[in-house]
Amino acid sequence: MCPEAHNRLRFKGSPISLAQECSPGGHQILQNPRRNVAFDVSGAQPPTELICDRSLRPGWYRFQLSGSPAEMPTACVKAGRCGTQVPLWLSLRGGEAPPLPGETTPLTACASWDFLGAAQDCCLFRVPVTVRNCGPFLIYFLQPTQGCMGYCAEGEGPQACGQGRETAADGPPAVPSLPSPPGALKVELKWIATKIFLQCTFEGSPTNGSLGFVITWSRLSSEGFREELKKEITVEESSLLELDGINLRLGDRIFCGVSAFFRENPDIQSAVIQSKEFFAGIKLQPEVSTVSEDGQEHQLRLESTVPILCPEPGQGCKISLTLKTIDQGHWGFNPGIICQGLEAVFSEDPFR
Repeated sequence: MCPEAHNRLRFKGSPISLAQECSPGGHQILQNPRRNVAFDVSGAQPPTELICDRSLRPGWYRFQLSGSPAEMPTACVKAGRCGTQVPLWLSLRGGEAPPLPGETTPLTACASWDFLGAAQDCCLFRVPVTVRNCGPFLIYFLQPTQGCMGYCAEGEGPQACGQGRETAADGPPAVPSLPSPPGALKVELKWIATKIFLQCTFEGSPTNGSLGFVITWSRLSSEGFREELKKEITVEESSLLELDGINLRLGDRIFCGVSAFFRENPDIQSAVIQSKEFFAGIKLQPEVSTVSEDGQEHQLRLESTVPILCPEPGQGCKISLTLKTIDQGHWGFNPGIICQGLEAVFSEDPFR
């Protein structure tokens, strides 16, 4: 907290009442450098994970870039910037302006959308955003988005009070100690009643019981981006994600990322540790096989990385597969072969 008093903040020589949401712990910090308006997802090499704020919890947030205060841009941002396909920027229409120090103002965030072959729409969707001026920085009351959109950040503002360290607003920036990142991430299956889950487990610091964790689930999209599925803040060293067939489907490539933070100061977070890829689907063993029309019987091994739940207890179940063939050097489908009973039979044991 700032010196002199617990509920006062000195800014440009004038005392400003510090609301609860302005104090450390009263808001969370969004500090992903990809939120910068200059970050273009189309030019990122290698392809990067898309920022999707649909799993963002409603609450007060503050932006930072490279450790310095940042703010939402107030001019149209091109689609594909800010680490997302649909960036959100703060609209100031009709003479609206950001709040003065100590004040709060309801404003609107606009979503930029790029129509193929047509002009960009800078405000195709609107999202309500409340802005509070805490003196040396702004905070925003943000809502989760309806789709894969991301809130943008730009610029550097005055240096705020240190995170977990007493210092003046215009003094040197604090350099807080960071918690150790979690280790040994692992994604495994967990079967609860009739539902199938993926469970992310990891090892926290055995010597520090005052840590919390930010756990993010994501999957690899067909374009090669990582799309966020779920974000959870917890003190537990595990998280569950349901394989519901809607948000998470067979064939998805799933990742789990975890960072640690101090419970007494959640603004201070460790680096994010990522798990290895978990493929949720059916694999062919061996992955590449040559099957010839020689009149012989050929056997291929299919292995499902997730349980196959049969519709009726006590009975087996089967799935039909499509066989892709090569005919005289050309890829194609042979209906005669497709219909010749290529199928996989599974026993009652869902893990077999």
